[in-house]
Amino acid sequence: MIDLHNHILPGLDDGPKSLEESMAMCQIAFRDGIKTIVATPHTLNSVYENSRSMILAKVQELNAAIREIFSASALEFPALSENGRPWSSMDEFLYDLTNLAGLKIVPGADVHFSEEVLSRRNPEKVPTIADGGKFLLLEFPFWGVPHRAEAVLFDLLARGITPIISHPERNLEIARRPQRYRTMIQMGCMGQITAASLTGGFGGGAKQAAEKLLRENLVHFIATDAHSANGRPPVLSQAVRAAASLVGKEQACKMVTEYPQAVLEGRKPSLPEPLLKD
Repeated sequence: MIDLHNHILPGLDDGPKSLEESMAMCQIAFRDGIKTIVATPHTLNSVYENSRSMILAKVQELNAAIREIFSASALEFPALSENGRPWSSMDEFLYDLTNLAGLKIVPGADVHFSEEVLSRRNPEKVPTIADGGKFLLLEFPFWGVPHRAEAVLFDLLARGITPIISHPERNLEIARRPQRYRTMIQMGCMGQITAASLTGGFGGGAKQAAEKLLRENLVHFIATDAHSANGRPPVLSQAVRAAASLVGKEQACKMVTEYPQAVLEGRKPSLPEPLLKD
C-alpha cells in the first residue's frame, strides 16, 4: 500500500520529535502493509514554513536510516504495539527492522491553503508530491473553505498542478455546504480521506461524512495522516476494509495502490465519475 499523507519526518511539525519516533512509525506502517510513505509535513500555515529543500533533506535522512544495517543498539527494544499487540520478542523486532529496507519515503507536504500558494512561483517554496510538480496536497482550515478558494484551485489546475484536498470529511464548511466541494471535484481536483475517519477515530460526524463521500465517488485516496506511533499511528488496513464494505474491495484497494501510484508517477489516475445526489 501507499500512504499519501503522513507526518513522519522528525522535528518539522507536530509529528514525531525524534528520528527514533519516526522509525517506530515506519515499523508500524511496514507491518500494516504500507511500502511507500509520502512524507507531508505542514507548511505555509504561519506556524510551520517547511521549504522544499528542508523536506528533501529530511526525507534523505530518514531513507538513509531505514537502510542502515540495524542492530539491537540501533534502537531500544520498544514497548510499542500495533492494535495493542506488542512485539513478542527481540528477534521479531529485529526482523521487522531488517525488512524495513523495503520501505520507501517520498517527499511531499501538507500545504495550508491560501492565495499565497499562487504567488509562490519558485518551486523551492511549495513542495509537491514526489517533488514532481504535478500534484499538491492542500489542507483547508478545519473551520471552513476560504473565500475565492475555487478561483485559486482553478488557477492551479490551469498551471498543470492538480490539488488533492486533504480530509474534506473533517471540514466544517464542506459539511454545511457540500456542493462547494463537489464543484471542486468536478473542476478536476481530487480528494483524500483520513483512515481514522472511516474507523471512527475522529467521531461519528467525520465517519458519516467520509462514508458519504466514498459512496458518491468524491474522494480518491485513503491515507493515514499519521502524526505519531501511538495516538495517530500509520495504519491503513482497517480503513481499507471499512471502505470495501461501502464501495467494494477492488475500489477500496485502488485508493491505496493504483491511484496513489499514478500520482507518484506524475499522471492522473483513471477515476470513477462522481455520482449524482439522490
